[in-house]
Amino acid sequence: MKARCFSFAMCGLAAAFVACGDGDGGGSGGGGSGASGSTGSLSTSVTTSATSATTGSGSTGATTGSGSTGATTGSGSTSATTGTGSDPQGGPLIDDMEDDDNAIADEGGRVGYWYVFHDETEGGQQVPAAGDPFTMTHLDPARGQSTIAACSQGSGFEDWGAGVGFDLNSLSGEKAAYDASGYTGIKFWAKVGPTSATAAKVMISDQSTAPEGGVCTTGCDDNWAKSLSLTEEWKEFTIPFADLAQGGWGDPAATDAIDASKIYSIQFQFNTVPEFDLCIDDITFY
Repeated sequence: MKARCFSFAMCGLAAAFVACGDGDGGGSGGGGSGASGSTGSLSTSVTTSATSATTGSGSTGATTGSGSTGATTGSGSTSATTGTGSDPQGGPLIDDMEDDDNAIADEGGRVGYWYVFHDETEGGQQVPAAGDPFTMTHLDPARGQSTIAACSQGSGFEDWGAGVGFDLNSLSGEKAAYDASGYTGIKFWAKVGPTSATAAKVMISDQSTAPEGGVCTTGCDDNWAKSLSLTEEWKEFTIPFADLAQGGWGDPAATDAIDASKIYSIQFQFNTVPEFDLCIDDITFY
């Protein structure tokens, strides 16, 4: 099928993929942590058909652990386990990337496509680039039985940062809420390249934080987030919805915790770092 690629770089867009909020964030693709009171702007690339992808330039050849030993535990019930893993899933699949296209798995009524996002710092660079279809990366060496991951590299973003993500219920650009209330949280594998920053965060938007939810006004995109400490070895992260919290710079949510019955997107973001080189694999609910 022919890919249809949408690229946006503006604030206040009430359409599917991008809207920029006040505060330190960068919109529905952003929600970053920059200086309080600044206005972010977002550049996002989304392809709305499951096109076959070429090999990306991710952080191949990174050190791969063996087995599932060497677990490290974060705050609360969030955990990270180092190792290669085996078969991906312990729960409903969101995406394992093995079909080598830019769409998440067509399961559970979920429809979405991978995209990159970043602020508009002059001279900032990100791969894949905004405006191009998102391409997956073939791992060398493989992570156990997994041979393909979603990777993005970048540098030079000095406002609120950059990242990669996808929507859960977005068909032909119409972004809507997805009911994940039957799950406890998400699991995924992640690693960084040898020259990358290691501090990142996972973010999930809900009805209160996504502009499409109609709850927030001038401070949208202060999404529910959890900090990640990444390494050059693959780690499996277990993130309960209950461990997510807003950054505090945007409109406060209408609920004390994320409303998992109305979530919009899952994203992985670096703030203002000199360089990032991130790979994500085997994302599931649990």
